[in-house]
Amino acid sequence: MESTKTPSESRTIITDIVLPSETNPIGNMFGGELLARMDRAASIAARRHSRRIVVTASVNHVAFNKMIPLGSVVTVEAKISRAFKSSMEVYLDVWLEDRESGI
Repeated sequence: MESTKTPSESRTIITDIVLPSETNPIGNMFGGELLARMDRAASIAARRHSRRIVVTASVNHVAFNKMIPLGSVVTVEAKISRAFKSSMEVYLDVWLEDRESGI
C-alpha cells in the first residue's frame, strides 16, 4: 500500500541570477531559458514525489507576463498538484526579486 504524499513533500525551489549568455540582444532573458529552469524544477518535484525517473510529456499553459532583465534574481517553485497511476500534474510559479527592496 502506497502512502499519500502532500504537495509540500515535493516542493522544489530554484533561485538563480540571469547571466549575459541567457539574454537576447536587448538584455532580457530568453523565454526558452526560463522554460528550461521551469522544466528542471518540475522534474525534481516529480522525482521527489514518485521516486522514479520522470520525463515531461506535455505543458498545458505558459504565459510570459513580464520581461526578465539581465542580472535579475529569478525563483521557480514547483510542486505536485495531482498524481495518477502513471502521470502527475506539476504546478509552477515564477517570481522575480525586486532589485531595490530584495523582496
